[in-house]
Formats: sequence, C-alpha cells, structure tokens
Amino acid sequence: MSDRLARYGWRVLVLAVGAGIIGSLFYAATWEPRPAPRQVEECVNPPCFGGGGAPQLRDLPVVLPTIGYGVAILLGIPSALRGAWSLLRAKPAGAGRLLLVFIGPLLVLVGMEIVPHVLSPCFIVDDGICEVTADGTDLRDRWHPLDHTLVGAVPMAALYWAALRRWRSGLLTRDS
Repeated sequence: MSDRLARYGWRVLVLAVGAGIIGSLFYAATWEPRPAPRQVEECVNPPCFGGGGAPQLRDLPVVLPTIGYGVAILLGIPSALRGAWSLLRAKPAGAGRLLLVFIGPLLVLVGMEIVPHVLSPCFIVDDGICEVTADGTDLRDRWHPLDHTLVGAVPMAALYWAALRRWRSGLLTRDS
C-alpha cells in the first residue's frame, strides 16, 4: 500500500511542477498590480494575521502547485513510517529507500522556496525584472512565481527523479 501511495505521490509531484510552470506563465501574462496593502495595526492578542489578506482567485495558479507538493509529501508518510521502523530494526539501507519517498517531495517544496532566492538572476543582471524592496533585491511580482518554479521546483524535482530512478526505480515504472 505504501508503495502505491508513493507512486501516486510521484505523479502528483510531476503534475504540480507542470501546473506550476503553466500557472506561473499564466500569472505573469495576466498580472496586474495589487492595491497598496492596508496598514496593519500592532497585534494586541496574538496570533494576528494581516497585511496581504487571504489568497485571491488570481493567486490560484500559484497556490495550487504548492498544495500539490504538500499532497505528495502526505502520500509519502506511510513509506516514512515504514522507513522509521526499518531504522529502529537496524536496516539503514532499506530505511533510506523508504524515507526517500517522503524526504524527496519535502526537499522539492523547501528547494522551491529557498533556491530561487539564493540563485536570483538579480545578482547578475537587472533588465527591469528586478526591484529593490525593504527585504532586498528580488524579482518583480509578475515573474516571481515563474522564478520559484523554474529555478527551484524543476531542478529539485529532477534531482528527486534521479534519486528515485537509482534507488526506487519500481515506483517510476510499475502500475500495480
């Protein structure tokens, strides 16, 4: 059962990366500036949320892939539990292969968020696609989701695919 869920997790991850590419291209093509954020008063009784508000319909092409990465991580939990059990039984080789199905999508999600800020094209060239904000130099809002997908999610998913191909190739080929 955990292998079947892991196989579904891989498929969901591939669909999420594809949806991320298509969605971020759509987002860039239809992008419009947002109204200025409301001034948020100091939080008196935490937790307080504010500022940008909840995602809107226009954010859906960006939010859906992230949900897909989360679903792929959840589908890897049964394999992670089996891997943890193997570690407890002193079988590290088998445990590593089982844990890969959980850790791989988790690293894709983390890499999708971190790698584009480490390897920002703004460090090399600025052809009007970058802007200086209070947090530093970053891509303009229009191109930001595409950067996270192409620089973060795609290479991380490719590394995960290579790891699966080497250590869990059955997940990539079998349909049972």
